[in-house]
Amino acid sequence: MIPLYSPGTSALHRAPAGAKLVALVAVGLAVSIWRDSAWVAAGAWAMVLCGYMLAFRRWRGAAALLSRLWALKWLALLIAVPQLIFVPAPEAVITSARILAVVMLAGLFTLTTRVTAVMELVLLGFRPVERLGFGRLGLTAERVALAMSLTMTAIPTVFGFYGDIREARRARGAKQGPGAVVSTTTALLVMTLKHAEETAEALVARGVR
Repeated sequence: MIPLYSPGTSALHRAPAGAKLVALVAVGLAVSIWRDSAWVAAGAWAMVLCGYMLAFRRWRGAAALLSRLWALKWLALLIAVPQLIFVPAPEAVITSARILAVVMLAGLFTLTTRVTAVMELVLLGFRPVERLGFGRLGLTAERVALAMSLTMTAIPTVFGFYGDIREARRARGAKQGPGAVVSTTTALLVMTLKHAEETAEALVARGVR
């Protein structure tokens, strides 16, 4: 399961959400502009390593880093394999490394930033857009912030469903193979849709449409 906020008292936890988001965007722009630079990709990964160590201190930082990497193993394969097929190996490695570095830094942002702080940041940033007339169309800052919050909380929820399904299959002694992929995907889809329906009903009950 990929968690969201992890409580802590580090400098990264105390840093303003806006400053961390600006830094994340800056790194994303850097690896996009200098996409063929191994040095830029290495620098991004150095930031990943330093960031996790700073946020969680020593062995906890290493554990958080390894846990996040393990959780993203299938995403890493999904990114790397097509690259290795269609482009030279050095370019594939650099491209995969820079994309995963940004994903890891985004994960660090969510681990060290409360969802409420992100919502406040979205509210602050979207207010000027709302004043341009989008509010009359129903696109208010509050709704955008709510959508962002639901998206952020949905990610670990879906990963939690996946973990539950795997544990249930393991407990039953189910075999691995193509059939297992289909059954797991189907169960995950059903659980996700059920959760989405329950969330929608809860929002309607609170007058959110």
